[in-house]
Amino acid sequence: MIEIKSLKILFSEVATEVNAELSADSKRFSIQRVIVSPTEKHLVKKLGDKPGVSLAFKMPSIDSVIMDSDNYSEDNKMLFYVIEKIDPGQFTDEQELDHYNAMQRLTSLLKMRLMNRLMGRDFCNEDTELAKAFHTEFEFQEFGGWNGLSVSFDIKDFNL
Repeated sequence: MIEIKSLKILFSEVATEVNAELSADSKRFSIQRVIVSPTEKHLVKKLGDKPGVSLAFKMPSIDSVIMDSDNYSEDNKMLFYVIEKIDPGQFTDEQELDHYNAMQRLTSLLKMRLMNRLMGRDFCNEDTELAKAFHTEFEFQEFGGWNGLSVSFDIKDFNL
């Protein structure tokens, strides 16, 4: 099981690294906050009406795999959002497409950083590996008005 506080630190570090990589014209999409929540319902309360891009993740659900007393692991089911509060009538179709495109580039940078940490065994300073590759979806008016992308993936660790 990966410690929640370690995950928050990791996501904050990765957000800072990604923000540093953004070009001058993309700075408007820098990640303003990292939010962690046990449920998506509680995530809505934490997001509120905060302006700017949020990197929000749900505490992972965990499935144990136990072969015997010396052979066990856990699959941590991760889910995070790269989202921004948007009024649905705020953009033309072209502007909406531009917004999603910028959020997609930001999400891609986050996935690359996370993948590098997982492959380099530097994910929360634990023995972990990518158990299931990234699954990415576009989100529209999620949590009552947030647009962007969501990413799910599984991380295998070797602690119970």
